[in-house]
Amino acid sequence: MSKTLIPKMKKRCKDCPPMVIPPRSYTPSRPSCIECCEKHLGAAYVLLTELNDLPDDPAERRQGFSRRLRAIGHLFEAEDESQQWPELHNAIRQARKAYRAAGTILDWESLAEKTRRPQ
Repeated sequence: MSKTLIPKMKKRCKDCPPMVIPPRSYTPSRPSCIECCEKHLGAAYVLLTELNDLPDDPAERRQGFSRRLRAIGHLFEAEDESQQWPELHNAIRQARKAYRAAGTILDWESLAEKTRRPQ
């Protein structure tokens, strides 16, 4: 059988701060970095915009499914990068879950505002 899996720290961007473990909270999987969070939100925005711009042809829509999955992945990464700021973290999490469950369009302006002043 395989050896026990040991999680490894993901590669940090050169601007990522050291990991901060909030008091009385779970241990984050990576250090929070607002620049990386914005990068992942931007990538999700681009993918979802491209998905909305696809023609109504069913074959084209099937190809768009991979964009949807990648967008959800970027939203998760943004959520993971924002653990130090509970308000931003929860807003991204709720937006990701709503989009995944019902295709609810994200309130990008609200998320952008929260990244400008994370709390």
